[in-house]
Amino acid sequence: MSVLDIIKARRTIGAMQDKDVSEDAINLMLEAGTWAPNHKKTEPWKFRVFTGDSLVRLGDEMERIMKQKTAHLSEEEALKKTTKAKKGPLRAPVIIAVAVSPSGKVPEIEEISAVAASIQNMLLVAEEQGLATIWRTGEIVYQTELNDFLSLEEDDKLLGLIYVGHPNKEASSKRIPYQDKTIWYR
Repeated sequence: MSVLDIIKARRTIGAMQDKDVSEDAINLMLEAGTWAPNHKKTEPWKFRVFTGDSLVRLGDEMERIMKQKTAHLSEEEALKKTTKAKKGPLRAPVIIAVAVSPSGKVPEIEEISAVAASIQNMLLVAEEQGLATIWRTGEIVYQTELNDFLSLEEDDKLLGLIYVGHPNKEASSKRIPYQDKTIWYR
């Protein structure tokens, strides 16, 4: 497949089989992530890989944080959010937490963009290997309390949790043609 074919084929697939993903496949994704463009070669990415029992521990920590954050909500609303946080990590056999670690050498937006490019590289390599992925964000991802659990520095920012597994279904979608969103200046 050409790179363009892989880009066009890649889709978010949430339905994953309860089947292990090889460490080699994850290592290829991580290697691809390190080849993203980054201004002044700051390499601002950090990766944390969760498999097996560590997924349960991640869910427990996310539940603990959400209990603190939802104390002001009704019991029903709080329970919904905490349950979702706890169970979320169990939806995939592998989760890669990806964070940006600003260097201070370039504007932070450039570092965030570099890490977003890193994530895209990882998603494309997963697609090439026939794996399903979801780049998850949401309320829990942006809670700075998660930094300690992930062994991140105070200024680091989690940009997402990449769920990785074997697809349980095929996904498809359409895109608006680029011509509809492009203006050429000559």
